[in-house]
Amino acid sequence: MKETITLADLRKGGHETFSRLFILHYRDLVLYAGRYLPDQEACEDIVQDIFLKIWHLRDKLDIAVPLRSYLVGAVKNRCLNEIKHRKLTSDTTIEFLSWMSARTEEETVLYSELGERLHAALGKVPPPCREAFEMNRFKRMKYQEIADMLGVSKRTVESRIGKTLAILRVELKDFLMILLLFSGIPLW
Repeated sequence: MKETITLADLRKGGHETFSRLFILHYRDLVLYAGRYLPDQEACEDIVQDIFLKIWHLRDKLDIAVPLRSYLVGAVKNRCLNEIKHRKLTSDTTIEFLSWMSARTEEETVLYSELGERLHAALGKVPPPCREAFEMNRFKRMKYQEIADMLGVSKRTVESRIGKTLAILRVELKDFLMILLLFSGIPLW
């Protein structure tokens, strides 16, 4: 027959009694936790955490059942909580991945529509301004390179691009808030 240790014994006996309690029940409790969780390391962590909690709260604990029954109940509850946590984490991950997939689809539609609207808006820009803008934004040319290529001053290029941006702000104002939301730029 196994030795029984009570809470009163634990309070009086200190480290030595706690060590006996640990040795007496640890292996069985880990095996019991294994009925709920397939991960032995998680089972060991749960049992160790319960013993640690008992040690720290030994003077405050008020247990109406035998200490062994309390330990078994505590292990069962912690295992069930771990299962809930894992399910919640798994569900959250699935929801997040679904949201990211949906967001990617939304972004594709948004950028596609934005591209169409940008093309239409650029059609309303005077040709010299559009040309300077496209060279700068699409071909990544510097203002001075554009000026040299078009045979105009750098200031003229700046003016043309400025006019184009003013027109685009008006034409694409519906997209401004959406672009800010999708770009990750904080709004406040």
